[in-house]
Amino acid sequence: MPARPGRVSPFLLLSLLANVGLAIGVAFVLTRSKDGDSSNPRVGTGAGSDQEVNALGRIQPAGGLIGVYGIPGDQLAVLSVKVGDSVKLGQKLGELSGERGRALSLVALQKQIEEAEKLRKAIGDSRDAKLKDLEAEAAQATAGIDQDAKAIDAKVVAVEATKRRYDNDLARAKSVRISDQELDQLLAAIATAEAEKAVALATKEKMLIQREQSKVSIAAKKAALLAETERGLAQVPYESLKAGLALAERKTKDGEFVAPTGGRVVRILVKPGDTIATMPLIQIADTKSMTVIAEVYETEVGRIRGWLKTGPVKVEVTGRALGEKLILNGTVSAPEKIAPLIAKNALTPLGPREDADRRVVEVEVELDGAATEAAQNFIGLQVTAKFKGK
Repeated sequence: MPARPGRVSPFLLLSLLANVGLAIGVAFVLTRSKDGDSSNPRVGTGAGSDQEVNALGRIQPAGGLIGVYGIPGDQLAVLSVKVGDSVKLGQKLGELSGERGRALSLVALQKQIEEAEKLRKAIGDSRDAKLKDLEAEAAQATAGIDQDAKAIDAKVVAVEATKRRYDNDLARAKSVRISDQELDQLLAAIATAEAEKAVALATKEKMLIQREQSKVSIAAKKAALLAETERGLAQVPYESLKAGLALAERKTKDGEFVAPTGGRVVRILVKPGDTIATMPLIQIADTKSMTVIAEVYETEVGRIRGWLKTGPVKVEVTGRALGEKLILNGTVSAPEKIAPLIAKNALTPLGPREDADRRVVEVEVELDGAATEAAQNFIGLQVTAKFKGK
């Protein structure tokens, strides 16, 4: 039976009332969600009481995560560690496929350098022997000429003495009358002495010239020998082999799959047989000292700086994965622990009403001893840091 005009159907009235009630309820819930509970402030914006600053953070070792890399293109042949193992600096973590080839190349270069050194030594020994021969030849030639020169000098002295005697006889002959024959003989003897002296001096001069020529000849032979030696040494690729050896040693060292630092294996990203790319193979961390890197809202970091003027700032760290009862205690020890850079947040708070895009400053919180031990198994965990004012 159709409803009378001007009257509202009871069914329609009940439907309208139900929709109105539902709308009021939704509006109430949305209003509560938007306003929130003042006793439970949002952690993403740094909101808190006058003596507190809340911020999101992540747990990490004080030295960060250390990646162990390999040579791209190699393959992981052997893996000698597992997650959780403690390693020392330089400890072998496994073996890459190219290690043996690089080691063989290194040995080959070392052998080539040894052969080059032997060849260079042989060339040098040959040069030294020939130089000794030249020195002996020069000494022999000089010694003979010097002896002959001394003999000539003695002969010149004797000839000069004989000539002086003849000159004296000639002087006496001017005061004593002698025959023409005797005078001619005396003059002939003087001329002969002068001629002998001239011949002796000329012979000596010739010998001295020969000695100088011998020195020049020996010097030329030495220069030719040294030039030949240098040419022979230059043909030995010694320096290039040494450079190649240094490069091979560097590649061999870089290609070793060893721990770059002591610590604990916290992550393994490859397995034997995998081809190595540019990503780390293993991540190592020194978990003896743990920190929390908190992202403090840009407008709140000034309060922490102010608190640091009177000493270290205490921090309480909590997280859902840690459990409700576990609180990690930490400290911001100095202003240097606050980064000077304002950047976009890397951590995003949970909840639809939280800001996903914020400008924050990283603050390093050093965890206490007991907190460090508790945090060692929560590397990378997102937590809430509550900075306590004074």
